[in-house]
Amino acid sequence: RDIAAEVGIKQSSLYKHYKSKQEIFDTLIDTMQSRFRDASASFQLPDGELQEMAREYATGGNEVLKKISSEIFHFYLKDPYASQFRKMLSIEKYKNEEIDRIYREVYIDAAISYQAKLFEEMIKQGFMRQASPEVMALQFFSPIFLLLNKYDGIAEKEKEVKKILEKHIEQFDMIYRKEAI
Repeated sequence: RDIAAEVGIKQSSLYKHYKSKQEIFDTLIDTMQSRFRDASASFQLPDGELQEMAREYATGGNEVLKKISSEIFHFYLKDPYASQFRKMLSIEKYKNEEIDRIYREVYIDAAISYQAKLFEEMIKQGFMRQASPEVMALQFFSPIFLLLNKYDGIAEKEKEVKKILEKHIEQFDMIYRKEAI
């Protein structure tokens, strides 16, 4: 009913295109995944085997990490679909266990898991100091997630959040990157 009202059609018309609420929701998830893949391609994220990606991130220095982190951050903050999707999941996760599971998977678990694997490989290759990759991933991602929620919907603070994000990445890099030999 709410979706039909929002797009200005009758509820019965909506079910001509979708068989159920679940199908509508699945379409929203598929669309979000597709939009992120398209956006990621435009960010020029390192791609390929984990070993190659770790080397690219490490040899590119913190400027590469700042650029990519900033682009992904701004995608989730500013892209109308991505922003609304995140807000919808944030609200609905308290009403539905499946939505809560998806929210955690998309915005927390997948990001931390990916970053932990990447940091583990960077440690193996000698680019980062010996530390727990899982803790490193938490230390890297948590401030970004917090900033995303803090600055959501506050367009006039965009320069401020960009500076804080850059300082966070610089400090993280300073703590964990091994000195060049």
